[in-house]
Amino acid sequence: MEPLVSVIVSAYNLGWCIQDTIRAVLAQTYRNIEIIVVDDASTDDTSDRVKPFLDQITYIRHETNQGLANNAEGGPARNTGIRIARGEYLAFLDGDDLWEPEKIAVQVETARRFPHAGLIAVDGVSFNHENGRILGTSLFHDQGDSLCGAMEEGEALEADIYRRTLRGCMIDTPSQVMIPASAISVVGPFSLCRSDDYDFYVRLTEKFKAVLVKKPLVRYRCHTSSISGPLQMQFFRFVQSGLAARKRHLLVCSEEVKPFLKQQIRNKLRIASERTREEGDRGQKIWASRFLWGLVTNNPTSPGVEYVWLSLARLWCPESVATIVRPLTTRILRHLR
Repeated sequence: MEPLVSVIVSAYNLGWCIQDTIRAVLAQTYRNIEIIVVDDASTDDTSDRVKPFLDQITYIRHETNQGLANNAEGGPARNTGIRIARGEYLAFLDGDDLWEPEKIAVQVETARRFPHAGLIAVDGVSFNHENGRILGTSLFHDQGDSLCGAMEEGEALEADIYRRTLRGCMIDTPSQVMIPASAISVVGPFSLCRSDDYDFYVRLTEKFKAVLVKKPLVRYRCHTSSISGPLQMQFFRFVQSGLAARKRHLLVCSEEVKPFLKQQIRNKLRIASERTREEGDRGQKIWASRFLWGLVTNNPTSPGVEYVWLSLARLWCPESVATIVRPLTTRILRHLR
């Protein structure tokens, strides 16, 4: 018998596109699915837009918004879906993204081939909502190696991506993934925090191998009102939350992994500091200073915070003075640790 797949669609104020998303699920060639749409207390016409599909979906509406209230994006809506899902596998779909018709079929077949995998992710493209232009031809991201880039079209690769995930998120959107319900019972649901999906992948890949399928089966919509857009602000938007997720994991990870994870935190703070300072040098000095100060206050004793202090100094001091500040801040941070 074909396993049941629970498709959990999370939505907030997506009345303008939710019907297209639901139709993309109904068009799946794999038929043994249940569709759960969780509306995180939208203030637009989302509830009206889903009415034509109520005989084909389960629709749940939160009485109050939980994502924005907890700075948690789609995590609370996904968790609501997880609680009522009956499927052997769970597939997540953001309410503004789209799937190709064979997406679930490919993942179920992949799950048969790799029965011990805890995460199965397919590739996809990102596109501009306003004009349909393709912005990116892959939703996989290499993290210091060529794992994804070396894959052939259509290839499915099982790998331990735990340390790669600690370097950075390899998966652009939860719309790419299908998870065995048994794996979720091991690692728990999404956390109530920004970058909840990244935090989820870290916990999953610590316990299970992942399978990456190099086949573009997801269309990731980019628009100014989405969590992901505008594109140029994505990096800065998620720096703080990505650091917070790593620091949470630092408290529970193995002693063997801790030095590696501390180095990743250091690297992220260095890169964030340098890129923010570059924005300041291009005329965004006040904004850059506030952002850097936020990094300091949220990461006062983290490895790499000396880079943040140095970038702040370089923003406001002549270069000759900034070179003097660096060894001083390094000594201060060494004392704090």
